Amino acid sequence: MELNRKALFKSFLLYLGLLILIELSSVFSKIYLAEKSVLTLAGIWMLLTIPIYILSKKIKYLNYTYSIFNALIAGVSIGSYYSLKAVNLDNIFFWIVGFCLAIVINYWLIVITNKYKEISLINIILSLIGMGVTIYLLITLNSSLGTYLLFLTVIYLCFFISLYLNKGESFKYLDVVNFASLLMFGGVFLIILIIITEGDGIEFLDMSWWKKKKLME
Repeated sequence: MELNRKALFKSFLLYLGLLILIELSSVFSKIYLAEKSVLTLAGIWMLLTIPIYILSKKIKYLNYTYSIFNALIAGVSIGSYYSLKAVNLDNIFFWIVGFCLAIVINYWLIVITNKYKEISLINIILSLIGMGVTIYLLITLNSSLGTYLLFLTVIYLCFFISLYLNKGESFKYLDVVNFASLLMFGGVFLIILIIITEGDGIEFLDMSWWKKKKLME
């Protein structure tokens, strides 16, 4: 079945817009906002975002603004983390351009081949590999680049997960972008929580294997 190319274009374009919003809000937050206040806000939003996502399917206003809220709060959370950990943001423009090019190339590949599932799956696999590399950079080198690329890879990954799970015959660009933004905010927040608390912050997820590990240490 032919994919709705108009909806596909809107979903890619809107997600690129969200990336720019995330980057701008992260820089603003790093310079102007208090880290603890922002991270508290992000924790509150983490509790609210799923109920609001469900409501957004029924309320038109929320449907159009939900992804923007997720992007804004994810951006200021990332910026607060950068400020807290004194992350250097040199050469971020280069990586943003690379991200945008990857999105554009994948859009055209999907348009040409009409195989959005296969292309999305390839991108998911590559993103997971990329996350492994960035985590290695972060752990072994404590690299600012590793931190930045980890967030960027999560943002990239979540879009293609959402695209892969979407049904082509009922393709709605807001459904794709809203679900991607939900995954993206959750992923970003959990990464920040885990790094800042050195793993202790994930105990609220009731991960029994982690608790056993902590007791053994």
